[in-house]
Amino acid sequence: MKVAVASNGYDLDSDVSAIFGKSSSFVIADMEKGNINDISLIENPAKNETGAGNTAAQFIADHKIDILISGKLGPVAFRILKNAGIKIYKFTSGSVDKNLKRFKEGKLKEITSLSGGFPI
Repeated sequence: MKVAVASNGYDLDSDVSAIFGKSSSFVIADMEKGNINDISLIENPAKNETGAGNTAAQFIADHKIDILISGKLGPVAFRILKNAGIKIYKFTSGSVDKNLKRFKEGKLKEITSLSGGFPI
């Protein structure tokens, strides 16, 4: 399973981005049975664009991601991700590493609908 985390930096100690489309990068963890097998970092090519969330969502879908951990995202980005079969989880403040651990422990809430761009 590939888990992407929208990040403000380029390593596990970086904070998770509160805004999906404007994140600096995506930390991608290849997880199996709750264990991280591999970590890769990909710069967000859309971070400086207008409509960044939509482009970033398609970018994530193209990378065959199964799970996204992020902050705020818009309705079009949400639909792109959902239509690609990607489950979205609301981040908790703190590092990418902290959020991956919380996901592994089942402590992050899945986002199933949006209200004004904010997860409910």
